[in-house]
Amino acid sequence: MPHLSALLAAGAPTPHALLLYGQSGLGKRLLGRAVARGLLCESPDSTRRAAGGCGVCLACGWFEQRAHPDFRAVTSEAIAAADGLETAADGETDDAPAATPRAKRAPSREIKVDQVRALHGFLSIATHRSRFRVVLLDPLDAVNDIAANALLKMLEEPPPQTVFILVGEHLGRVPATVVSRCRKIFVATPPRAVALEWLVASGVADAESLLALAGGAPLAALSLSADRETLAAHRTLIAFLAAPDVETALRF
Repeated sequence: MPHLSALLAAGAPTPHALLLYGQSGLGKRLLGRAVARGLLCESPDSTRRAAGGCGVCLACGWFEQRAHPDFRAVTSEAIAAADGLETAADGETDDAPAATPRAKRAPSREIKVDQVRALHGFLSIATHRSRFRVVLLDPLDAVNDIAANALLKMLEEPPPQTVFILVGEHLGRVPATVVSRCRKIFVATPPRAVALEWLVASGVADAESLLALAGGAPLAALSLSADRETLAAHRTLIAFLAAPDVETALRF
């Protein structure tokens, strides 16, 4: 995205908060990580930094190992569990009652206030590498009301050299005060021909129907291609709609 490259270019003023938003299945989380990596990259080549990092410097290596001291990712327990990660934030992130052990309940889909408040320690110390300090929060839609208020205070008075990268889908679920503190970047659905070309190159069979099923979002289509249960249910529904019968209707 040319406008993102311009934001990461040498000498360009860097906003303290970026909000990447658009429909699901477009790779906004991957884009957010690429922006974070580009901000933290220590390559002397500004073009490689603007492209999302050089991939070979010490900072890029730390980032890929999820060990960069100037980076924090905050997400919900549900997404962290799906990605095989711990809930990303310093300190204890579970604000459920102590009588409810984490192992005995479903992972929360919310980003809670304790997760946001846990960033205070990270934001209060100097950067380790004398560049940026980056917080990636995803998805912004999952921030509950109390956590949104805590986040707003950080966005209103951000520490120097700090960049918040927020990833969201339904901005109507986010307080307008939070959205107004960010530079918004809309992540658009790619042209159908481009998405199909990418899916075919990725080895996806029946790319056209999967892309249509995913609403034009290529990463969602790629995920669907591996979801046999959903695809089987979809085929059953299509077959029923083509030739409806009472017995099948009762099963639905």
